[in-house]
Amino acid sequence: MIAQLIGTLSQINLKDVVVDVNGVGYLVEVAERKFRELPAIGEPITFFTYYSHSRDNIIKLYGFFSRDELKMFELAITVKGVGPTLAQNIFSILSPAQFQQAVLKENIATLMRVPRLGKELAQLIIIKLKKNIAKIKLEEKVEIGGVGSVEQAVVNVLVNLGASEMEAEQALEIAQKKLGKNADRDVLVKEALRNIRN
Repeated sequence: MIAQLIGTLSQINLKDVVVDVNGVGYLVEVAERKFRELPAIGEPITFFTYYSHSRDNIIKLYGFFSRDELKMFELAITVKGVGPTLAQNIFSILSPAQFQQAVLKENIATLMRVPRLGKELAQLIIIKLKKNIAKIKLEEKVEIGGVGSVEQAVVNVLVNLGASEMEAEQALEIAQKKLGKNADRDVLVKEALRNIRN
């Protein structure tokens, strides 16, 4: 079992990366949206990994930037219909704490922000995970008033103004990088709108 890789980022492909650990290159699958968080090639990198050996004898390593992401990934794939690829997509859209709160509060709309995660599967995730997910302690701090409440509000405003869900989320990410994740909602909306219009 490979639980963690600490090495140098040596290659970036379309769906995966190669991490050089003391001369050995490990192929690690990374969620598409997480590519933005990768360092430059040649820079140090740490992945918390999930080792998958399928029935078809295919071996894959899925990489995560935090233990929280890995914990929630491992829990998510216990739900029938949630494979590793979809589970990775969940945590490229939602933080582990956002996912936890969405399940606990039965927030189907938040779960459905994830591409290819429909209403029925969102309901199944809530039914199957609600009891166990409450027991998981995350390293990530949970914001007072509900994790992701500001982010979700910004996305909702942008969508109501005509942006697609994807455009709204990408514009919000850019705005947060510029203004910080603690910026006020109205300020984030204004900055995100500039990103969409450009």
